[in-house]
Amino acid sequence: MLRNPQVFQSSRLLRLLRAGLVPLICALDTVGLGSAVQAANPPASPQWNRVTPSTVALTSPVWNAAPPLQNESGWQVIDTSGGVPSTWQPGPADVARPPVAAAVQVRSVGRGFTVNGNPYPDISLKLPNAFAMDQQFTFSGQLAGTSRTRTCKVGGSTSWSDCADGELFLELTPLKGKNASLGINWTLQSLSNRNTSFGSAQSLGFKGALNLTPTLGLAFGGEQIIQFDNNTDLGRNYYLLLSQAVPLSRGEKPAMLVATAGVGSDFFGYGGNGVLGSTNCIGGGNISSNNYPKGTDCYWGPVGAVSVAINDRLSIGAEWFGYGIGAGISLRPFSDLPLTASIYAIDFLGNTPSYIQDTCTTDPCETRYYGRLTYSF
Repeated sequence: MLRNPQVFQSSRLLRLLRAGLVPLICALDTVGLGSAVQAANPPASPQWNRVTPSTVALTSPVWNAAPPLQNESGWQVIDTSGGVPSTWQPGPADVARPPVAAAVQVRSVGRGFTVNGNPYPDISLKLPNAFAMDQQFTFSGQLAGTSRTRTCKVGGSTSWSDCADGELFLELTPLKGKNASLGINWTLQSLSNRNTSFGSAQSLGFKGALNLTPTLGLAFGGEQIIQFDNNTDLGRNYYLLLSQAVPLSRGEKPAMLVATAGVGSDFFGYGGNGVLGSTNCIGGGNISSNNYPKGTDCYWGPVGAVSVAINDRLSIGAEWFGYGIGAGISLRPFSDLPLTASIYAIDFLGNTPSYIQDTCTTDPCETRYYGRLTYSF
């Protein structure tokens, strides 16, 4: 068969052009002109190329934050591999930035505490916490009571009302700074004429506290230090304490874990807990003295409390306060009222610690209950 000379020549020319242009295009791409061609005619959608690890550092896009255009939020992408920054790419306008977590600031109020000014329930029964007083509070009134004193036995002619006891505790803190406070407290133990005349057994104490950080406090103080008569029987209770608060959740009113630890005298160093030794506690009426009630010596021991505040309305906790072990709950029944109610069980472990059985009227020791109602302003 004879070939058409014109068709044959055209086919041969195309093969020659293709053989020469392909190497030329590859060479141009090698020296960078191919990138310029791509920049002049960008593809309609992003092109993803597989790269080796050695080229990632040179071709990976660099992301830089840039202010949004008008009312839109978005991002600006600068791809250094192409040599020319891309244009602004608006992102969805409703994308919310992550909230900035506010710092938690913990302060004291009564036997409870505040978080960023919000009152929380009690975190102990007998043991004070070590935080500085919240500046919005100056006064705290506490009415405390027990279902039965340890040395009183119910039975026969003795009723529960004969064994119950209570006290009034008022705390005034006129000196308050951002991170420190200094105040006095007043205790009235005799609220009836049962054993002593009403209004007797009055005493004064003090509390100085310093917040070392927003959630760590240091306090030194005492209760029943200056006794106005010989009827006070709760001892002279000095203390040196540290309290640490840890947020367990986020939000305006987070769940909190609070722990307090330190040393205390007399009531806190009672019986077998007075392992740290004794000092002169200035005056008699010290229940840990070997020569009570006239002895001026008192013993010191370790004390501590731990509590979990589920929120600003409910907390549960336990404490070791020398005279015994307590555990219970605390409630703030009204969200807009600084009123707190707490109830704790004491001696619920029987003869533990072992030295309490010396004053118990039963063997093993029976559970007793403590309660406290607090109002602060």
